[in-house]
Amino acid sequence: MRKKILLLGSGELGKEFVIACQRLGQYIIAVDSYEGAPAMQVANEFEVINMLDGDALDRIVAKHQPDLIVPEIEAIRTERFYDYEKQGIQVVPSAKASNFTMNRKAIRDLAAIEVGVRTANYRYATSFEELQAGVTVTGIPCVVKPLMSSSGKGQSVIKSEADIQKAWEYAMEGSRGDLKEVIVEGFIDFDYEITLLTVT
Repeated sequence: MRKKILLLGSGELGKEFVIACQRLGQYIIAVDSYEGAPAMQVANEFEVINMLDGDALDRIVAKHQPDLIVPEIEAIRTERFYDYEKQGIQVVPSAKASNFTMNRKAIRDLAAIEVGVRTANYRYATSFEELQAGVTVTGIPCVVKPLMSSSGKGQSVIKSEADIQKAWEYAMEGSRGDLKEVIVEGFIDFDYEITLLTVT
């Protein structure tokens, strides 16, 4: 059965996704913030919008009435996905999973507060002064990350007080979207790190 799929983010991975879906007979609308994005070159249709603008996102969803929404990038107003699911549109993998994976604050609060998982000491900061206060709580060394970023952009380790200003500036430069907030976490000395993929 042919489905109409709204792809939010149209980079190289999105292009591969479009090609694979079209081989299966699906109809794809590729969306990104600039014209000529890789996935747009092979999609059935495309739209150029700022996906952090919730109203613009709502208009595109209303215009195309997709069966599925597939987010491919981080810079999306993901909290809107809950409303789309209520309208009967399937968000892949789900609105909740998409929102949590693209928002460090949401996933940290879920783990540490709602579920009670033990985590490193942490604080959120929306200013340099709040970051300084957070470092006082977490101690040095600590890790600073933008709440929204990808591929490690904006992340740094503070090893002395002299690093705090540089860490703040680097986090702001590496932050994706319009969320200008960071998380500062106590440093955990570890031997191994794993990535665990889950299914929702």
